[in-house]
Amino acid sequence: MNTPSKSILALLLLLLPLAADAASKPVVETRMAAASPVVAHSRQKTLERLTLSVDPKVLNPARDKKASGKLTLTGFYSDGSQHSLRTSEAVLKARTKSASGNVEVVTIEGDQVIAREGGIATVEAVVAQSSRRLKATTDVVVAPFYRDYHQTLVLKLFLGMEGEPVERLVKEPLFQRKHDVICTFEEALEVIRKTDNLTRGIPKIVYLVGWQKGGHDHEYPSWSDVNPRLKRKQDANALQSLRWLIREARKFHTTVSLHINMVDAYRQCPLWDEYVAKDCFAKDADGKLLVAGIQMQGEDIYNVVYPREWEAGLAQRRIDALIKMIPELKEGHTIHVDVFIAQRDGGKPISPWHAKPENGGLTPEKYVATQRKIFHYWRERGFDVTGEGIFWAHPPGEGFTGLQAMSWWYPGDSGYQMQIPECLMARGRTDRGSDGDFRFGSSMHGEEIFIKDKENLPGFLGMFCRTTLPWYYLSRLERVRFDNNTLYYSGGVVARTEEGKNIIRKGDFVVRENDNLFVPALWQKKEIIAYSKTGYENKTWRLPDEWSKTTSVDLYRITLDGCVLLKPRITVTDSKLVLSLGPDEAIAIVPAGARLSGRK
Repeated sequence: MNTPSKSILALLLLLLPLAADAASKPVVETRMAAASPVVAHSRQKTLERLTLSVDPKVLNPARDKKASGKLTLTGFYSDGSQHSLRTSEAVLKARTKSASGNVEVVTIEGDQVIAREGGIATVEAVVAQSSRRLKATTDVVVAPFYRDYHQTLVLKLFLGMEGEPVERLVKEPLFQRKHDVICTFEEALEVIRKTDNLTRGIPKIVYLVGWQKGGHDHEYPSWSDVNPRLKRKQDANALQSLRWLIREARKFHTTVSLHINMVDAYRQCPLWDEYVAKDCFAKDADGKLLVAGIQMQGEDIYNVVYPREWEAGLAQRRIDALIKMIPELKEGHTIHVDVFIAQRDGGKPISPWHAKPENGGLTPEKYVATQRKIFHYWRERGFDVTGEGIFWAHPPGEGFTGLQAMSWWYPGDSGYQMQIPECLMARGRTDRGSDGDFRFGSSMHGEEIFIKDKENLPGFLGMFCRTTLPWYYLSRLERVRFDNNTLYYSGGVVARTEEGKNIIRKGDFVVRENDNLFVPALWQKKEIIAYSKTGYENKTWRLPDEWSKTTSVDLYRITLDGCVLLKPRITVTDSKLVLSLGPDEAIAIVPAGARLSGRK
């Protein structure tokens, strides 16, 4: 048997006290099985503050029925160290911050945040230490939508409207030309092709207006007849032509869907007698059918009473019938419900007769309750619902947060825009007369341009570059804070006025300088779109960091018929590119030799 030498024994005796001292020190909390991490550190340092985070921050139960996020709780100590804490050591609570109907947005199970309903929730963690209570919070967004509207250009295409307008509308641009058929289904595909070229293949949704028999707003509440004036010659009927258009538009990065209306009604509707018999139309205080307005001569507009229609199962029936009639719609997962109102101006009920307690007490709040059911019914059948506006024709504070995916007309209020992220409520335009607030961004409509000239699309490219292009770039980011008229985004992006110029930048990389744009087309593999409203000569732009290894680029002019090579192999020096652009000119910039989609 071997025995250790005297020198080895001496070394072991020397090391024993060090080992005993190490055993007496606190164990790092991430390795502890049962002891509280707060107590483990309390002998030598104090827990001073907490942070709480969730990953991912945006949950989508429409695409993932088990959508959840993992909570991470971090403690910061007096000696400058930080350690992850077990969520079981904290009291966790979740409360709804913003959601239609104040529904429960999330629940908490262990360290998981579980998505329940659309909206924003605040999760709170509280840790007790002696007589102190430390608290941390984080927000989580539940966006229960099938489509990413904050990364999609949403447009409307007006097809036609039969009849003669009333006097107050006769001077509208729409009626200064033949308006019964403005664009057939076949012509619509050509508009979509040109639009795709101008927008460089950005994901698009196009809602068709006036697709039904009689054109815009006719025959409601029925959706059963497609406008025969719009059909292709080779198809048996207009329905076949509409379904053809939906399928063909996919080749141009475009989802075609429908603009519908769930409130208006006309006497020529095939459902008229049934709706009257089941008391589903608005009445005045004396119980007579109420005329809500008139647009075309001889065609009074009446209104549907949502709660009565829902109780009778008629709303569900017409939704299901539309989906069955046009199954291609479900693949696009989107529908636009126009004029989805709950009240008249000043909070007046849509149907004074039904608002009386003895006739059902159907107040605007009752309408909203039914509208929420309608939103859910569409979603259960695979559709997001977009709408005309929010806050404008509903009880105070009702913006259908978590239910409506996108608003055609969007509030310009900075407080609202800071509270509600774009992924939860996306926008069309924010005002009618300008490009909106460049700091938050605005998209475009396109509808008025298509009506004016569907062949040449005048002004479309410029508006897309000034609005949708930078909006798309900004909408991917989180709005962190808004101080002194400066909007700070995640990732170091800032939008503000500098020396009298409207600037969007990330460090030295400038995305916008007034109406000169230099924006990465982030839906493409590697491409930048440069545009100028007034033109410039020899202007220097710095390329983004992702282009740091690019030494030369090809320039293509963007046109209705595709991209045309303008200048090949332009040298890039120190990540800087010198450009000259004419007025209202847009070019696509790609690494030299790169294959360009949509090349003419």
